[in-house]
Amino acid sequence: MSVNDFDKRYERQLLLPEVGRVGQRLLAEKRVVVVGAGGLGCTILPLLVGSGVGHVRVCDDDVVSLSNLHRQTLYTVAQIGQPKAVLAAEHLRANNPHCDVEVVCERLREENAELILGSCDLIIDATDNEGTRRLLDAYAESYAMPWLYVSVDSWQGQIALFDAEHLTYGALFPTSDDEVMVKEKGHLSSAPIPMMATTPALLGALAATEALKFLLGLHTPLSDSLLLVDGLSLSFQRIRR
Repeated sequence: MSVNDFDKRYERQLLLPEVGRVGQRLLAEKRVVVVGAGGLGCTILPLLVGSGVGHVRVCDDDVVSLSNLHRQTLYTVAQIGQPKAVLAAEHLRANNPHCDVEVVCERLREENAELILGSCDLIIDATDNEGTRRLLDAYAESYAMPWLYVSVDSWQGQIALFDAEHLTYGALFPTSDDEVMVKEKGHLSSAPIPMMATTPALLGALAATEALKFLLGLHTPLSDSLLLVDGLSLSFQRIRR
């Protein structure tokens, strides 16, 4: 990118004392893995790429369906049946061709976790799957890698940043007897999660903000706290871990 293009594209962020030219170039060197290109990913991914994160890996094995479209704003009716990760990457590259966007059209599993999650500065959970979160937590703990947890349900959501210095996800949310039984039987409920269209966007924007602060080396209050968000009552509560 030419100096003029750099200055023009990021002129608003360059004005921020917490970013500036040094911080903007730091973002360009960072590598982030986003697991999930659904409702949360459709907000988080464009914000990361638009902010100038240099390398983003998108992992999702799902395809677009009609029921996705009310909240997954990267996709259109004409793209129903097409892979989300591929479509998301096309949109992101068109927005910022200076960002290296990598596509992984696979479901995260124990056997491919190192390939998908390795060589990055931050892992972001944008899934709706508890089993995947447990796998992310186990991998991150084994390799002392930071990961950002985000979950949404109806009007509510939760965010926390897990690192090697504070309470882990598994310690914060111990595995219940029901989860153990489901894992042993090898099946999960297919019932859809109730969801207001704005909830993933609200939580995704907050998560992207914390991710960028972390990548810039700024203080991230969620490294030792769990943030509870309720869009219906418009309330926010931080609980120390």
